[in-house]
Amino acid sequence: MHILHLIKTSEGATWAIKLLQEMKNAYKEITFSVVIPSGGKHFEEYKNLCKNVYDFDFKLDTGIYKQGKILKDIVLKENPDIIHSWFTQTTLYSRLFLRNVDIPVIFQVAGPAHLENSIFKLGDIKSAQKNDYWIATSEYIYNKYLSSGVSKNKLFLNYAFIDAKALLHSKEHIEPRNIRKEFNIDENIKIIGTASYIYPPKFYEKTGIKGHEFLLEVFEKLLKKRNDVVLLIAGTTFGGDPSYENKLKQKAKNIAKDKVIFTGKYHHIYEIISNFDIFIYLSKSENLGGVYESLLFEIPTISSNKGALTELVINNETGFNADPNDTDKLVEHILSLLENDNKILKTKGKDLVMNKFNKEAIVQKTYEVYTKIIEDFKIKHFD
Repeated sequence: MHILHLIKTSEGATWAIKLLQEMKNAYKEITFSVVIPSGGKHFEEYKNLCKNVYDFDFKLDTGIYKQGKILKDIVLKENPDIIHSWFTQTTLYSRLFLRNVDIPVIFQVAGPAHLENSIFKLGDIKSAQKNDYWIATSEYIYNKYLSSGVSKNKLFLNYAFIDAKALLHSKEHIEPRNIRKEFNIDENIKIIGTASYIYPPKFYEKTGIKGHEFLLEVFEKLLKKRNDVVLLIAGTTFGGDPSYENKLKQKAKNIAKDKVIFTGKYHHIYEIISNFDIFIYLSKSENLGGVYESLLFEIPTISSNKGALTELVINNETGFNADPNDTDKLVEHILSLLENDNKILKTKGKDLVMNKFNKEAIVQKTYEVYTKIIEDFKIKHFD
């Protein structure tokens, strides 16, 4: 079994290289090649793992047609059993330039953002050919495709490769920052916080992707109920322009200049959230990211009810969720967590993450998906 992977970055997408490594360990007969840009931290890992590594930039610019021809030549040379595309951008290339290539293509859908826009969703589904399949990485994404008319025969559910056991073990080697000492926070003060990149709004929106404005509004209301709290916002701006982050900082000063703290960059999320009494994450669009670490590390968690977040943050079971605009409900959830020991919530949250992100199950399911698609193709050609 030979799989050709289309991956748009060798710097990020750690879950892709980790899955390939585990697949190779589990199934000796499987081989991989990859089409990927060079220069990233994982590039040498791909070279050590894969039969062939093709340095390729999936740019969407005036050179796309030239690049598309190069991609098609690579595919014809490799003649893989399956093409596994990991990004919307790489899938666009396959849809544009591999239309007459009789090889199945799997689009592993890492997030739901394009499915929440009617035009982009239509573009994805209508551009698909008879050889196209999808792997949804949450029930939310899976159901989005089903409700849009995609056949169950073309659609699979398998979670992104996150090794929950390894992640849990990694925290034993992380030295938490002493946030209370660093920012002079008294032991009697409760710390409510979030940790993520600070993403500016999309050009057609007024609020940031991770819902930091909602969080500040919630905290302003919370201060009217309790004064023994501070809000920590960990992370830095995604991209080089700090103007959006500066606006958030000004908004925070207007609320309570001594009670909202921006901690800046962190290296491992545990070094920050280990200080939190409550983790809160109000993203406007999300798959299963953002909250699995806080649940795994048994930090009481509140999230928005957007995307797939409610598959992990289940009301009154593993945490609490609400619409990010419903500031009163979110304040109510915070007060509830502050007033209880949350032992059962924390245990159930950790268990759920351990179950969802079982690496052996994810690896096995990936192999089963490959096998089923290859068998289906053989039957079609025999017919």
